[in-house]
Amino acid sequence: MVQPIEHADVVVVGLGTMGSATLLELARRGVRALGIDRFAPPHDRGSAHGGSRVIRLAYFEHSDYVPLLRRAYEGFERLERDAGVVLKTECGVVMGGVAGNPASVGMLRSAREHDLDVEHFDGAELMQRWPQFAVPRDWEIVREARGGFVRPEATVRAALAEAERLGATIVRNMPITRWESDGRRVRVFGGAGSSTRRWEAGALVLSSGAWMPGLSAGVSVGGSGVVASNPFALRPTRETLVWLDDEGDRGWHASEMPVWFFDRGSAPPVYGIPAFDGMGSPQGLKVGLHGRGPDAAPESIGDAVDPAIVDETRAATSERIPVAVSRATSHACHCMYTMSPDGHFVVGLHPEFANVAVACGFSGHGFKFAPVIGEALADLAVDGRTELPIGFLAPRG
Repeated sequence: MVQPIEHADVVVVGLGTMGSATLLELARRGVRALGIDRFAPPHDRGSAHGGSRVIRLAYFEHSDYVPLLRRAYEGFERLERDAGVVLKTECGVVMGGVAGNPASVGMLRSAREHDLDVEHFDGAELMQRWPQFAVPRDWEIVREARGGFVRPEATVRAALAEAERLGATIVRNMPITRWESDGRRVRVFGGAGSSTRRWEAGALVLSSGAWMPGLSAGVSVGGSGVVASNPFALRPTRETLVWLDDEGDRGWHASEMPVWFFDRGSAPPVYGIPAFDGMGSPQGLKVGLHGRGPDAAPESIGDAVDPAIVDETRAATSERIPVAVSRATSHACHCMYTMSPDGHFVVGLHPEFANVAVACGFSGHGFKFAPVIGEALADLAVDGRTELPIGFLAPRG
């Protein structure tokens, strides 16, 4: 038996990184908000897991992100206060490579344009400050003291708990099968057979990560019909995260090691996030190859980890942290990226539907923006516009 239609002011589909932040922001505003996820967040089936995610202000990808990051830092701090948890650690971040590498050049540009405090030095000084590293002495390095990491599972958990406390409704383990809009109302359909459920609302927010290619197309009721599948040309990739046993080495701890990211020319950059107190399992130094891939469907996230990619990651790490060659792999798992065509986010109103907001294509560098993207999506869902500077991220269908 099909269930009766359930009503809300706003429905949020996908409660990971951006969806959980959006649901919380809607609840803070007293909006009758309902969030739906195909799993039970926080979970390890998408992009909001792995114990830590890098956060930084001097953004090398594009300086227009910096005002959003300043707001995001404030948002993490507010959630920490409200939920009584520690989410953000500012242990510093160092980035670099050969002279003129994109990371260093971009960081320095953002620092100049937004008056950010960074240090600029060479590889010799990097090794003097942190002898854990081995890099060419003439490398160009930029350090930002306010960089560090945030905890993804703890952030999603805290945001959803606060949202529920403030009155939001959450439906877990409910895959969405389709949605439709007439420009004024939306209908969302989930489940199948006798467990089919239907929701109606004034606005819809789509924030389903690697599942977005199959969800970003809807049906225009009384309009042009079905929107083309995957209208934002999103490309999910399956990335491999590796943890190396620190064997109690405080040199791999956040108290003595910054987050690091080293350019490798035509090869994927290698990065690392140090161990920290209370990190739980897995333990040790977390390392990865940014954007290594391969392309993959989100359903494949649970596939066995490729030992060749683990070996490739370990080799790239050991080149820059020599002692790593002798450390065991304590854990490895997958995480999904959702790549946009230009590597920049897709955030704004759906080109075909004035009452549908989308957030997708975060291309492996989005988690640090969660609180501010949640604000922007709540603005769009409630008011149809936002004062936050997200125009450069607008969807182009």
